[in-house]
Amino acid sequence: MINRRATVTALVGIGVAGLAAGCLSSNSGGSASNGSAASGPGKTTVEVMYGLGPDTEPGFKADVSAWAAKNGITVKFTKSASWDTEIRTRVQGGNPPDVGLFPQPGLMCDLAKQKKLVPFDDATVTTDKATLVPGFAEAGTCADGKVYGLPNEVSVKSIIWTDAPAFKAGGYTVPRTLDDLLALSAKIKADGKTPWCIAAESGQATGWPITDWIEDLVLRIAGPDNYDKWVKGQLKFNSPEIKPAWEYFQKIAFTDGWVRGGTKSIPATNFQTGGNAMFTQPPGCYLFKQATFVANKGGFPDSIISKLDSETQPMPFPAKTAGNNAVLVAGDLVSTFNNDPTSIKLRNFIASKENGTQQAKNGAFSPHKTADVSLLPNKTLQTIASEVLYKASVARFDGSDAMPAKVGAGTFWTEPVKWLSGQQDLDTTLNNIDDSFPKSSS
Repeated sequence: MINRRATVTALVGIGVAGLAAGCLSSNSGGSASNGSAASGPGKTTVEVMYGLGPDTEPGFKADVSAWAAKNGITVKFTKSASWDTEIRTRVQGGNPPDVGLFPQPGLMCDLAKQKKLVPFDDATVTTDKATLVPGFAEAGTCADGKVYGLPNEVSVKSIIWTDAPAFKAGGYTVPRTLDDLLALSAKIKADGKTPWCIAAESGQATGWPITDWIEDLVLRIAGPDNYDKWVKGQLKFNSPEIKPAWEYFQKIAFTDGWVRGGTKSIPATNFQTGGNAMFTQPPGCYLFKQATFVANKGGFPDSIISKLDSETQPMPFPAKTAGNNAVLVAGDLVSTFNNDPTSIKLRNFIASKENGTQQAKNGAFSPHKTADVSLLPNKTLQTIASEVLYKASVARFDGSDAMPAKVGAGTFWTEPVKWLSGQQDLDTTLNNIDDSFPKSSS
């Protein structure tokens, strides 16, 4: 599986479930300016552009093609190798696609501010919010308060993986709180073993996996409201609300003997295969935090993937207080560049609970809590869907994807690498990131 952070185009995770593809979403009332379709029969051919990877794309195309055939519509599928660049170029050239799937809410809202996108109408948003995981509609809401994007699929980031037989043999229990996680780490170390594999090497994008750690911790320690303020630049990285998340990560990453290879190895260990040491004999580590894509080819060893249900034990990244189960996700938000009736119908279908049957069979998660998890190909993914994603008290999309690129795909990657490598202390790291935040965004 391709990682969207690594390519800076689209983090492809294990994405979307759903019910039977087919009916059009309802789209009632309102004018074209508020997201309703213009009058007339609409186009017979519509173009949808995306940056999906090889695991997500086939199911997406199959679901959309089935809908299109049922409704007498031809869909032109355009895959982008570099979403940010290509969509900006097409918009600037006056030749945008009809429908687009945005991996980054920030870019979507930039184009919405330029009046290049058509918002969803209130009736469709109300219908979809009834089944969406809390927080997903808000992820596609821009500064004017209108919803311009709703998710087609999501990957779950708030997961800690372990080798199931080794974890059981050690007599360890699943941590329910952040304090429990520290206690578990200390117990594993006291047993003469290494608790963690942590991996942040990703070529030119080295450092991005650390952003997932920090985002998960900010969401828990600071709470979702402060998370939102932080993403918008209204709370500094070195603020008293945000810094504790870094200090928690520091306890894990910098405690002697807690990380395989030591702290300085983290930026040199590949993000996809960095957890594979869990499966050696004896285990090289017992815990590995990574999004669900790691359970696909190119991540865990093929021998583990073929027996995923018996060989792994994924667990939710624990809450600050037991039961307050927030979840961090990434995914693609569908939006439309015009109010042509067919374009609106296609956009609304992609965002609806009716979308996703084939995507689910390929291992993709629906953003809708009503999705049929039995369609997912193994019990591991079914459990992540039902016990983590659909039981979430609140969800937030990847924060760095919504931050200005200079930060979210810049200093938020590079400064922690310097910190982990021993080149600078934590305060210097946080202050350098704060100094890089565009003043207009704060």
